[in-house]
Amino acid sequence: MKNYLQNIVGKKILVTGGLGFVGHNLVKTLVNNYQCEVTVVDDCSNSNPCVLDEIKDKVKIECISILDEENFFPLLDDKNYIFHLACVQIGLSSSKPLLDLSVNGEGTLRLLNYLKKYRNGNLERLLYTSSTSIYGSTTKLPLEEDDPKNVLSHYAASKLLGENYTNIYNLNYDLPTTCVRYSNVYGFGQSPRNPYCGVLGKFIHNALTGQSLKVLGDGEQTRDYTFIEDAINATILAAVHPKALGDTFNIGTSIETSVNRLVEIISAKVPGIEVEYLPERDIDNIRRRVISISKIHKQLGWYPVYNINKGIDETLAWYTTTI
Repeated sequence: MKNYLQNIVGKKILVTGGLGFVGHNLVKTLVNNYQCEVTVVDDCSNSNPCVLDEIKDKVKIECISILDEENFFPLLDDKNYIFHLACVQIGLSSSKPLLDLSVNGEGTLRLLNYLKKYRNGNLERLLYTSSTSIYGSTTKLPLEEDDPKNVLSHYAASKLLGENYTNIYNLNYDLPTTCVRYSNVYGFGQSPRNPYCGVLGKFIHNALTGQSLKVLGDGEQTRDYTFIEDAINATILAAVHPKALGDTFNIGTSIETSVNRLVEIISAKVPGIEVEYLPERDIDNIRRRVISISKIHKQLGWYPVYNINKGIDETLAWYTTTI
């Protein structure tokens, strides 16, 4: 079986949103494992270049917005791969819907339109990162890529818009693109001080600092939690594999885990934790979610390595060194 990952070794890469949780872990992997020449574009509004300190001499960091065409677009001209992760996060999108639309929707469209007009001969793939939040609430589980979309938030709406734009430019203008949909990614490098940190990051930080685990609602809501290394490896594979061209893939585990189960697992590893139940928020409008990953497994040969116990162990070990 051919190792398509070799296609990216030593290539010129641009990562938008490259200082975020998933973004900076992707950058580290591209540099350390594949010796790529990486340029990071991030507006630094919710991130800090210090997350890449250990490889700062090997990457170029541009603290600019993707809406800053004058400074952003010239950076695209010689790249072999573009990973488009920049977005307004879900916790901010509903309070700033016009910003959400500008960055997640218009920013993606501007990027695609520029590549269409001034496409360089070196571009092998643009990978757009979407979210399984676009599926919304449904009783049909696990969710497959072609299942109906039931958008319930500004964030989901704008991420689906970005997907649609990406697919249009692939179908109509032959731009080489791939889309992936992340499902509740967690793991090392996720700062608990970030107001948009996921529930697992907050739980582990609180457990290690003697704070209570704050459960919103009854805790029986479920998600498909994906460890960061699995998410990164799937993302890179989707960017280089020829069978991923022009297609869209779920990235997850196909295992449904409740918030109460997370509490049980963490409590067994860090005894003496208190649990506090609080009212649900307006954005907590999806009761259950678990996705199918049969498509990415069959077409690209990818399958997650980390189950929830192993992933939490790795995350606990990392947080222990940072607190």
